[in-house]
Amino acid sequence: MTLTIAAFWPPPPHETTVERYQEIADAGIDLVITGNYLSDKTILKHALSCASKVGLGVLVASDPRVDVVMRDLALPSEQTRALIGKVIDDYAPYDSFRGISLMDEPYPDRYSELAVGVEAVRERGYLPYVNLFPSHATGEYSAYVGDFVDQVRPELVSFDRYPFLSSGFDEGYFADLSAIRSAASRAGVPAWMYVQTLGYDGHRTPTAAEMAWQVNTALAYGYTGIQYFTYWTPDPSRGEGFQPALVHDGVPTPRYDAVRQLNNDWLRPVGAALDGLAWQSVRHEGELVIGAYGDRHLFVCNARYDSVSEVTLGVTGPVKAFDPATGSFGECPASFTLEPGAARLVVTD
Repeated sequence: MTLTIAAFWPPPPHETTVERYQEIADAGIDLVITGNYLSDKTILKHALSCASKVGLGVLVASDPRVDVVMRDLALPSEQTRALIGKVIDDYAPYDSFRGISLMDEPYPDRYSELAVGVEAVRERGYLPYVNLFPSHATGEYSAYVGDFVDQVRPELVSFDRYPFLSSGFDEGYFADLSAIRSAASRAGVPAWMYVQTLGYDGHRTPTAAEMAWQVNTALAYGYTGIQYFTYWTPDPSRGEGFQPALVHDGVPTPRYDAVRQLNNDWLRPVGAALDGLAWQSVRHEGELVIGAYGDRHLFVCNARYDSVSEVTLGVTGPVKAFDPATGSFGECPASFTLEPGAARLVVTD
């Protein structure tokens, strides 16, 4: 498991500075997915330069040349590959450049174009990225995701579904988490997901425990890409009633502090502990979601984001738990308490 921690919707052009990108890095984020009006070569190159100076990677998600060829045109494959090659040539001189987002939430009628784009980016040694719809925005979801994997042959499978609604909890969240994980496993590629950081149309602002819950349930399901939606609060003129995100009007919100602590004090260390361990399976047991890694590691997550859960592991031998502060495993009882949204990585004999 090699973990990526990304953030979508970085600072807008007039706030694209080394200092702002250092703020992103300080939050434990290692990949910036562009947007927020960073939509021409000049500002994108400036963003890449800022990111390079603070050790961040950048996934270019807003180059209009890519948008038009992927969404609107049906060019011969040679022309598509040549255009994408020119885009890559513009950004390749920057060591922060990681790849290109070819399309967000595609419909199946664009899969053939995406297949050409994915291969064009991949053959240059960069990440070709596509993010999929959740199931409530498509028809039969297994066919939508399965056809994407079969036709596009992606480097990873990513999706977004934001579970904290104004009216309660989105009960379809786990089904989509499972569907994407299954498709990624079948294709032998990583699974990535988005974490809701803000309230917007029909969704409420999540708590720190609820953001941790999204991260930890994803780890239980073997996801290796954690992407925060959003980092900077989108402009009100875009509609959808976006509430403050991790940074609002240039000021870090309490959720920025929560994500910084979550990433640096838990997610990054536990990701390192899971590195090299193959995810095996996941199961739901009462108020727990338990992911199995390797032969003996269990990632035990509280399935509740609003209350504590008591855990009793059904094992006879000794149990060791991971301590993120030291990066090591120490003996622990087989019974313990998990706070709302929390998780523990244990190894059993």
